[in-house]
Amino acid sequence: MKISLYILVLKLIITTLVFSIEVDGELDDAYGGALSVQQVQTGFGDPGSELDAAYSILLVDRLYLMLTGNLEPNFNKLEIFIDSESGGQNKIISNLNSNNDNWAEKFDGFTFDKGFTADYLLIVRHGFGSTQLDLDFTKLGAGGSGGMVGRFDPINSGKNGPFEASNGLVIGFNNTNSGGIGSDQGQRANQEEARSVRTGTELSIPLELIGSPKSEIRMCVMINGQGHDYLSNQFLGAMPEWTGNLGTDGLGGYVENSSLGDIDLNDFEGDQFFVITNAVRSLEVIGFDYDQDLSDLSITWVSNPGVSYRLESSIDMKSWSDIEDGIVSQGESTTHTFLDVEEKEIRKFFRVVEE
Repeated sequence: MKISLYILVLKLIITTLVFSIEVDGELDDAYGGALSVQQVQTGFGDPGSELDAAYSILLVDRLYLMLTGNLEPNFNKLEIFIDSESGGQNKIISNLNSNNDNWAEKFDGFTFDKGFTADYLLIVRHGFGSTQLDLDFTKLGAGGSGGMVGRFDPINSGKNGPFEASNGLVIGFNNTNSGGIGSDQGQRANQEEARSVRTGTELSIPLELIGSPKSEIRMCVMINGQGHDYLSNQFLGAMPEWTGNLGTDGLGGYVENSSLGDIDLNDFEGDQFFVITNAVRSLEVIGFDYDQDLSDLSITWVSNPGVSYRLESSIDMKSWSDIEDGIVSQGESTTHTFLDVEEKEIRKFFRVVEE
């Protein structure tokens, strides 16, 4: 598939024509199609807590994640486990993790699907009269650390985001969804209705915060109870049809003063995680340098290792001429300088094409 990026030069003033994401808890068209869609109706009430679908896109040095649905304002937990590095934990061992918000003690013994090893955890909490929104970030493993990185108030602030946390994470939160999957616990969800939901929790995550991954990123997303010890049936990747709330024991029961150690996601059909491919990053211009004396222009764009690009020009965006092809990627960004800007050209367009 050819990927193109257009640059407009007008009276030697340069403007980029690229898309962006506004982190406000509303699904932007730039995300494209869903990576995972809910299959079962929620057991946590309607409207209560539900996960309808997951969307993601990589732009420059950030991972954007949109989780449509709702989070009940009773301190239910939206928990996002991230597998972005080698190693990690397939089975949670509490004493190898920071226990912020008491999550590690309650997850002690919990086992993910084969092929998923957790490296990081994001916890979103919502409560106090539908106003308070807390965000925790944890690096799993020995030597890791965790804690609250942001407390926000979408209601009284009069906005849904963006809210920036202390570690560079950005969150948007729009909890107004009244449609989606329904609450006949475990019955099959209408996936078209799930796809139609366009509000929920949105995150912008600096890639360096999760180890600067160079290949695919895996995520296991779930909704848990107030004390991290009563799992709903809302996961992405989704649970199979007829799955009720897992509870504490995996069977819907609550075991007081216990952990989720009896729950093994391998016991449930399918993968309860989804994959974000980090092999291809979206073309985006990130720098310009125009030398008026030499009449040359340098353009820098986001690139992918091992890929080559072609630079083209046009005066009308209808007919294009090659400036140079076979421009080999210089890594995560590529800069190319060319002598193709003249004072007599009032208007000119340039196009970067992935070959």
